[in-house]
Amino acid sequence: MSGTAVNSAGVSSRDGSNDLEGSYPAIALDPRYGHYLRIPERICRCLDYFKISCNRAAVKKRLLAYYLFIGVADDAIDLTGCETGRDILKLLEKPNPGVDAASRALPVGLVTEMFRAHLSPDARPAILARFDELYHAVLSERKATTMAAYIEQRKAIGWLTAEISYLLIRPLLLREHPGLRPFLQRVGAVGCLMDSIIDLRADVRLGLIRFQPTLRDQLQLGAELLCEGLDVLRKSPRLLWLFLEAVVDNVLDFHVRRDGHPPSPVSRARVEVPGSCPALQIPGS
Repeated sequence: MSGTAVNSAGVSSRDGSNDLEGSYPAIALDPRYGHYLRIPERICRCLDYFKISCNRAAVKKRLLAYYLFIGVADDAIDLTGCETGRDILKLLEKPNPGVDAASRALPVGLVTEMFRAHLSPDARPAILARFDELYHAVLSERKATTMAAYIEQRKAIGWLTAEISYLLIRPLLLREHPGLRPFLQRVGAVGCLMDSIIDLRADVRLGLIRFQPTLRDQLQLGAELLCEGLDVLRKSPRLLWLFLEAVVDNVLDFHVRRDGHPPSPVSRARVEVPGSCPALQIPGS
């Protein structure tokens, strides 16, 4: 193993460990991704709700790598176009582990390689298949010309994003609960609709939506969110506070991206980011 450094996420690199140790935590500390890095803790609280035992530290580590990847990849696709999504998928599908110089050159390459190290062999085929579906759902979203079609694809994106998180942590759960998977899928869909309402004007301005939403369209989107959200809460009323936290988090995240600086957090929690970096300070509760 001469000349090779192996970090705690299982990613090896040659003559590049300093880049990994420095660049990855720096990306994770970017305020734009604070919202994504608070999702794993909420998922762990959902596991508590369903009374599912697991190695909580391992679950959070996988989910942190996943949601940081999602946040950075989403930014890259918004900035450079959907073809970037196909390039990211190709990198994700590489059979051999390792972080090469080309991957380290861009944040999206680095987080993709770091996340890829968390794909267990048994779950890998199913996860990659879902990522392919997710990519095509994003393509369909960008092509939507009506609010109804846009809503359908947004729900599909949220559903698939949550489905991947479930497949990712399933090997770490001591038992399965039949209600967990559909619950996460529905919550993912609701979360995506919530993001859409908050980001709608910005997305139109950036040309990420093909049609010009009318007031009626906005009311339709709001009604869909209300209907889906209330149905989830009706079935799981004890998670109301968790939903409220997510709403506040989404609003604060919007201001971070709009203003280019983080809002003043109510509290700060220590979040372990996968890799050889120490525990990091991430805003949020």
